[in-house]
Amino acid sequence: MSRHAPAKESIAALALACAVGALFWLPSHAVARGYFPAPLDDTFIHFDFARALAHGHPFEWIVGQGYSSGETSPLYAVMLAAGWVFGFRGRFIGVWAAMVAVVSLASLVRSMHALVRPCPAWVLWGAAAVPLSVGLVDWTLVSGMEMAPFIATLVAALVALDRSRRPTERRAGLTREQAQGRLGAWGACLCLLRPEAGVLVAIFAVLAARGARLRSGFWAFVRVAMPGALATGTILTINRIETGSVLSAGAQLKLLSSHPYLSGEDRAVAFVENLVVLFMKAIVAELGIVRWAPLLIATLAFCALASKARRVVAAACMLGSGAWALLVSYNSNAPFHNFRYYAPAIVLLLVGAALGIETLARKRRTKPLGAVALVAVIGLAAPRFPVQIRHFAKAVANIRDQQIEAGSRLAALTPKGARILVGDAGAIPFVSNRSAIDALGLGGFQRMPFARAATFGEAATLELIERLEASERPTYFALYPNWFREIVNFGVEIDRITIKNNIICAGPTKGIYRADWSALDSSHTVDPSLVDELDVADIISEHEHAYEPPLPHGGWTTLDILNDERGERRFDGGRIIPEGLAESFRVSNFGRGPKVLRIRVRVDAHAGAIFVRTRRSASELAFEPASPGAWRTASALVEIEAGERISLEAVSGGYRNYHVWIYQ
Repeated sequence: MSRHAPAKESIAALALACAVGALFWLPSHAVARGYFPAPLDDTFIHFDFARALAHGHPFEWIVGQGYSSGETSPLYAVMLAAGWVFGFRGRFIGVWAAMVAVVSLASLVRSMHALVRPCPAWVLWGAAAVPLSVGLVDWTLVSGMEMAPFIATLVAALVALDRSRRPTERRAGLTREQAQGRLGAWGACLCLLRPEAGVLVAIFAVLAARGARLRSGFWAFVRVAMPGALATGTILTINRIETGSVLSAGAQLKLLSSHPYLSGEDRAVAFVENLVVLFMKAIVAELGIVRWAPLLIATLAFCALASKARRVVAAACMLGSGAWALLVSYNSNAPFHNFRYYAPAIVLLLVGAALGIETLARKRRTKPLGAVALVAVIGLAAPRFPVQIRHFAKAVANIRDQQIEAGSRLAALTPKGARILVGDAGAIPFVSNRSAIDALGLGGFQRMPFARAATFGEAATLELIERLEASERPTYFALYPNWFREIVNFGVEIDRITIKNNIICAGPTKGIYRADWSALDSSHTVDPSLVDELDVADIISEHEHAYEPPLPHGGWTTLDILNDERGERRFDGGRIIPEGLAESFRVSNFGRGPKVLRIRVRVDAHAGAIFVRTRRSASELAFEPASPGAWRTASALVEIEAGERISLEAVSGGYRNYHVWIYQ
């Protein structure tokens, strides 16, 4: 190889990366109308976090709103923030994101070169083109999301894994231990780009340890696994300190285990359904125009296992692909957004196939077969490219015409001090440049657990808004009326945006509303005889009382607005307790010894018989008189000991519990 060959190859790799980006960006330029062609609102979430970081507020969605665990790719936020510092601000941050994507794709190509060398030029460039030959993958890589640098880092890690298995890496001058350390550094970067990367780092560490030979496999494992473990542990620790939960906001909202109304069986069914949808719609439909194309790719990956030189990396690809697909399928959103969550699994499978092609091409007898396989892999996937390009353009148009348009209108309709309640944490706050509260919790506001509340429903979200000071509450909404049927009733519609041919947004219509929280403002004087109070459906109050609803077959949240004792319209959220089921909670420490106290429960007008059970007594609640349109209550005298658990049981017919008070 000549001195100038690496430079020429790098230029060619950049040209190939630009060509891939141009295939998607140029047809979408017109419908983006001056903005980066982003097919996902989530792209702008990264822009939001990057803007806050560039202004000196790391881990904040919006400057001044406090820590948020909603950025699951902190390293990508740093990359984007660098562009903001360099002058790519406002809508031009999208140009910087495109530059990051192009450099990442070029790096991917160069890493593929390193994996398949030494080989003929046609294999060198053919193998590099294989991971970029699937339109579904390229759709994600050029979307402005973190997947472009993540995939580039992933393939670079495969190169480091390959070198860690050699006694000495001649070209780089690395010992095996140094190569293992480099692999560990790549693993840390992977974990800071996607939280699921820990499973890949674990696979790489095991494979590197198996190649330690006479040296310690344990220390090889530590060198590879420790940096990623430290990176992940640091993020989880910060989350725990700042929010009370190690899970990110996205995990609290999207993981199947986070959905309170799903049983174990329901979660298993949803998990299997995600895998089936992945196989049928992403693998079978997108890897080729014929149904046996995925089988060809898998067969080529297995061929790489037959080569001693390629076996370790091929094994990493196949194990990593399967592990990633299984892990990501536990995300309830995995089949959506054009399968972007599954892109690493597909890329790993394609890298394995590229190694198989190189294995065939190395031997004289099978070289023609390798050439045919290369043409087949790329040729069978090529016809799907126009479909994905059109899908990309339609998605860009949806985001531009709805999300960005909503942000632009809010900038014109609202004063600068306005605060917007949104259900999409990306483009609307970024474009409007307004403070915002994300009803789904992917953004952050004063450490309030909106992500967890969102899993329980609108009543829980409204209970958190009620906790806010009047000056902190949203003054406007930008919400889907089909998603937030109850919350939009707390506002007056002032504008509406409806798009046609919606394929990516949560609904075709986005409403803009002026907020009216008068039903939340009805204050009352605290009774001095009040010993304890549980606000049902308020997840903070429930947590303080170790409240346990009868999940998953009960405990659904509900809300109503009725007259209180002063005749004022009063909102309250609650939970539905079906007949035969019970809810329970722990009372506060009000003193020593048992006491006879009055428990008072706010219920619905159609509630049946309710029994309250304590450690020493069981009584039926007696319903108190209530005028039409007013809240109804039921009470009883019970013997309660401080700190004990009380249960309320639906004996005859179900009921709705909105509030519990305990008086002297």
